[in-house]
Amino acid sequence: EAMVEQANTAMIREREREIEAVAQSVEDLAMVMKDLSTLVIDQGSVLDRIDYNIEQVGSHVEEGLEQLRKAERSQKKSRMTMCILMLVGAILFMLVLLILKNLVFL
Repeated sequence: EAMVEQANTAMIREREREIEAVAQSVEDLAMVMKDLSTLVIDQGSVLDRIDYNIEQVGSHVEEGLEQLRKAERSQKKSRMTMCILMLVGAILFMLVLLILKNLVFL
């Protein structure tokens, strides 16, 4: 009877150790899940910032494109104005030459 009791006690102790090992594994798993949850939340924040930055880039690109269009229109107007001024200058120069020619040959 004493041997059976010792065997039962040994078996009970072994089960207690196994139960403690399982409990420790569950605690470790809970910590891993908590860490994973934190990482998922952090990644969500990173993705939100990336999404926001992409939206901002799109907006800035559109603004930049509009600025380039304005600059192109301004440059075309400037070129056209310069051509008109040069033509007016050439016409005035020709008129002066024509007047001088008529004065000299009179």
